[in-house]
Amino acid sequence: MLCVRGLQRLKAALYLHRNSTHRSLTSAAALQKDDAPMKAEAPSKEPRRGCVLCSVTVDFKNVQLLSQFISPHTGRIYGRHITGLCGRKQKEISKAIKKAHSLGFMPVTHKHPQFMNDPRICGIKHLD
Repeated sequence: MLCVRGLQRLKAALYLHRNSTHRSLTSAAALQKDDAPMKAEAPSKEPRRGCVLCSVTVDFKNVQLLSQFISPHTGRIYGRHITGLCGRKQKEISKAIKKAHSLGFMPVTHKHPQFMNDPRICGIKHLD
């Protein structure tokens, strides 16, 4: 039933379009160059900010940087909702940490004691 109604409306619209006695509201003569919409940026839209690491090259040998994104007691990699990184950099950090683990640059089960007192990039409060 809905399909039939849709076809009837379409047929009526096509019929009116073919009829030359009816004038279209959007004819070329009716549109003027002054009426063209202007492109404007939204005033409430803030400029896009990058994450903390967007300007930094992530390397698996930079253990001090990578240790900022793992849990000090379990060695687990923090997620994006905790680190605040963009998707691309979170993936790079995860891959670099896994590579550093496999090559022996970083311990797997905990954070290296030398990096325990480093400033926290993520803003996570640890129970020390």
